[in-house]
Amino acid sequence: MLDFQQYQAQFTAYIRNPIHNKKPLKVNASRLAVYKKAVFNNIVDSVSVCFPVCQTVIGKRAWQKLMREFVATYAAASPIFREIPQQFLLFLDNVETVPAYFKQLAHYEWVELAVSKQQSKQTILSDLTDFLHEKPMIAAAHMLLEYDYPVHQISAKFKPKQPKKTTLLVFRNPEYQVKFIELNPITYRLLQLIDFENLSGEQALTQLAQEIEHPEIAVIIEFGSAILIDLFNQQAIIGSQKLISV
Repeated sequence: MLDFQQYQAQFTAYIRNPIHNKKPLKVNASRLAVYKKAVFNNIVDSVSVCFPVCQTVIGKRAWQKLMREFVATYAAASPIFREIPQQFLLFLDNVETVPAYFKQLAHYEWVELAVSKQQSKQTILSDLTDFLHEKPMIAAAHMLLEYDYPVHQISAKFKPKQPKKTTLLVFRNPEYQVKFIELNPITYRLLQLIDFENLSGEQALTQLAQEIEHPEIAVIIEFGSAILIDLFNQQAIIGSQKLISV
């Protein structure tokens, strides 16, 4: 390693973790303090704005400690500043000192940023919406999520002690607002079939009825049709599209 590279490595190591790394020689201490504070605050600000609930559930002191550990120990794989929150999620994978629900809560909070920035192609829709005979189309920017805890309910006043399966649809509407809808397991499975399979609404509902072993497929189709219309009214489903020939 060249001399200037050694100096850079020593300088950045000290900035990130001044407790366990030596201060570079011939550097003004007050200038180092400014750099150290600026780097830490910029990273903390970019992370904290994405995880407001995470901060409140563990408290300011624990959050600051977690941030210092993140800055000091994690080697980010991306140099892009707006991707720091995602890097924080990866850092959390190896953290064992947070509550059991915390990592899923952090993912839930990050999803809002991810969906707001999600790249999406324009969806070509049929002129006449037909959810049963065509493929219902979910908003182009969306995520279907399954958690072990009710992450959308967690707050400083509610910290779950026991797991509770929770399924959600997160989507971006035409006004570029990110919306969250809690789903029951049946609706979640219906949206999975619609999202990942080349099925009409009727075909998806028929398969769903078979999966849950419901004796009357027509009842499920009627029930599911009403769900699709309701999701359409909430802008989670944006229309229908002719099935792709295979």
